[in-house]
Amino acid sequence: MKNRLISTTLAALAGVGLISSIAACGGQVATAEVGECIVTDELGSEEITEIPTVDCSEPHDAQVVGKFDLEDGDFPGLDALKTEADEGCATEFESFVGTAVGESSLQVSYIHPTEQTWDQADDREVLCFAVSAEDATESWEGAGI
Repeated sequence: MKNRLISTTLAALAGVGLISSIAACGGQVATAEVGECIVTDELGSEEITEIPTVDCSEPHDAQVVGKFDLEDGDFPGLDALKTEADEGCATEFESFVGTAVGESSLQVSYIHPTEQTWDQADDREVLCFAVSAEDATESWEGAGI
């Protein structure tokens, strides 16, 4: 199985159980669309093959705020990959939420390729999330919080 990793750029939130890896089956990696809402407790702590989403009117503690592909080529190494993901997700977050990460009540997190998914599943996608310590029942798009 090929794993994707999720990282947080800020300290882990109490009560927010983000997963440590996402599995790729049959060359496919788990993904979600921008704007989709997620209950991180439903992700569990084991490898998963999909990201379960909920309607944003339902209680949720995370929302996909952006996604982008990293440049093709050899695996850039974990440090370089995380630097690109940090910068790219900060931009995606601000564009979606309407405020900079450092000024927001939300935090940012992301899923990025591992060397295994990079090489075996041609995975270049970084998936960016806004994450809250408390449940919300609306989208954070343009909320400016």
